[in-house]
Formats: sequence, C-alpha cells, structure tokens
Amino acid sequence: MSTDYFIGLMSGTSMDAIDAALVDFSNDTPKLINALNFPIPDSLRTELQALCQPGENEIERLGRADTQLGKLFADAVDQLLNKSNLAAENICAIGSH
Repeated sequence: MSTDYFIGLMSGTSMDAIDAALVDFSNDTPKLINALNFPIPDSLRTELQALCQPGENEIERLGRADTQLGKLFADAVDQLLNKSNLAAENICAIGSH
C-alpha cells in the first residue's frame, strides 16, 4: 500500500513556536501520523515582532530573520521525520503559510 505523506508547518500569530504536522492523505480520510511543537527562540521572536513596525535597516534585518526562521522550519521537519521514523524521500510535499 502506498502512502501519501505531507507535512504542514506554521508559526501562528504568537510566533512562540513552529507547529508541524505529518499527515497521510493516501485514503479518503486524512490521518494525522505525528505532530510536534518546535520552540522559536525568544531573540528571533523579538526580532520578528519588531519587524511588524517600521524601523531602521528593515531589509537587512528581514533577510537575517528570514534565514533564521527558514533554518528553524528545516530543523522542525528533521525532528518530525526522526520522531516518525521516516526519511525525507517519504514526503510528497511540505506546506507552510
């Protein structure tokens, strides 16, 4: 039997953590396989919140924060895969807001 595993990622408006979900869509009814909550460091959350208001050097700060957040999303996926005993090759796609 084939499985259609997908991962969903989001940080939410609180920006305190990344929520990650592994879902199997191979049947008519999607099945949640595993999930985790991956904390966002306070320093990054503070920077993301600061970027919601006009300020100096926004483009450079946004670039740094975006890179850090991207690495955290990747770490969350790695941890979810390890927790689920799956390899990246088993995942059809990853969606994020």
